[in-house]
Amino acid sequence: MTIKATSIFSIMVIWAASIAAVVSENDAWWILIFAALATGAVGASAWRRLGISRLLAIAGTWAGMALAAGSTSDAAWTSIFAFLTTGAVVYSTMKRDAWVLGLGISAAWLAVGISVIAQGEGASWMCVFAFLTAGAVANSHNPFSRGVAAIVWWAAAGAIVVLTGAGMAWLGVIAFLLTSLSLGFGGFRFPRGLEWDLWDRDDDNERVKIVR
Repeated sequence: MTIKATSIFSIMVIWAASIAAVVSENDAWWILIFAALATGAVGASAWRRLGISRLLAIAGTWAGMALAAGSTSDAAWTSIFAFLTTGAVVYSTMKRDAWVLGLGISAAWLAVGISVIAQGEGASWMCVFAFLTAGAVANSHNPFSRGVAAIVWWAAAGAIVVLTGAGMAWLGVIAFLLTSLSLGFGGFRFPRGLEWDLWDRDDDNERVKIVR
């Protein structure tokens, strides 16, 4: 077995982002603990081909975390969910070439980071739903629609928070829900065994016969 380049690049990105955050905010030094844990999550599968999709997702996740923690040490706890996101992505069913999904996860975390820079630590709890979004996106069977949905809904949520204030951080919940359902992007599917029949009409051979 050989160590894959995408695993090495992922680990490099994790540490580059973490060190940059600590240099900016010395009190956020303890994010290095979760960087080490994330390194272990990646390293345990270093022989697997993570692919461009997971590399993009991990890079965006830790870049978003670095933006948040680097702007205020009070947001250093976002590294916990960056670590959890890394594990969810590495061990997901995401295809190696599903780069749109990787961009979708990155968009969610970058929205968190930019929101914290603009509005302070009050917006940092959006990272919880960025993590949940990553889990939904990384295990999606609609690689294009759900990735686009994540990009659109999280970009919109982040823009509104930046413009209006941390009080609108609850839009992260909405972005997660809309991404999970992929509303407006054709990704929603009814469960197997459930048939949408509200507007169906009976054929002649299906009409109910009334017995007099």
